Amino acid sequence: MTELEAIRRYWNTRAEGYSLKTVHDLRHAEAFWLERLRPFLPASGRLDVLDLGCGPGFFSLLLARLGHDVVAFDYSEGMLERAAQNAADAGVTIALRQGDAQNLPFADASFDFIVSRNLTWNLEQPERAYAEWLRVLRPGGRLVNFDGNHYRHFYSEAYAAEKKQPDYTDGHDPDFMLGVDPAPINDIAARLPLSRVDRPQWDMATLLELGARCVSADVERRHFTDEAGNAVSIIRNFVVSAQKEA
Repeated sequence: MTELEAIRRYWNTRAEGYSLKTVHDLRHAEAFWLERLRPFLPASGRLDVLDLGCGPGFFSLLLARLGHDVVAFDYSEGMLERAAQNAADAGVTIALRQGDAQNLPFADASFDFIVSRNLTWNLEQPERAYAEWLRVLRPGGRLVNFDGNHYRHFYSEAYAAEKKQPDYTDGHDPDFMLGVDPAPINDIAARLPLSRVDRPQWDMATLLELGARCVSADVERRHFTDEAGNAVSIIRNFVVSAQKEA
């Protein structure tokens, strides 16, 4: 079994719980995420949007509610089934498409806006993925990627030190795991390339090398004192944005 298939199988097992988390966040954090998205969206106009690694449809539903045409794209059929149900429950229309975010089945210049959340960290070929995303963007289109250094602790002493903090959480909320063991994805993440690099520095450098413009990042830092009494500052989560040359 390939790494990609192992990743797909794991996220299929997580689809039900992840969907419950999506519904919870849409009820309680929709305003927060709309504020995160608005700086990247034009003030008016209907966009062709691609939501990559859409999961149960979090960004797909938000953007469809704003009146945009959304393609919800994921490799996990379980996630797409949940996205379809969540869209029906929300009374919005989204197009569903299954496939690999590293090899997109779309023509060049198909979309005005690409958004992704918590996808790139579990890709085997993230540079190829970014090249594909830029390829399917229209000139002047924007790419926005929300992600985090979720498994950096495998290769970084600073991130490993964070795991020893009394308030450390690995992001696996037991209320939404529904008993699914995260060990398979933890094992896979240890072998994936983005666990080994500092982000979003890697993302910004890669996008610039691929010819993107207006590349920027906003980061969320965690500050703590390690066991030796040293002050440590690490980047937990971030958003990277880039524009395709007009």
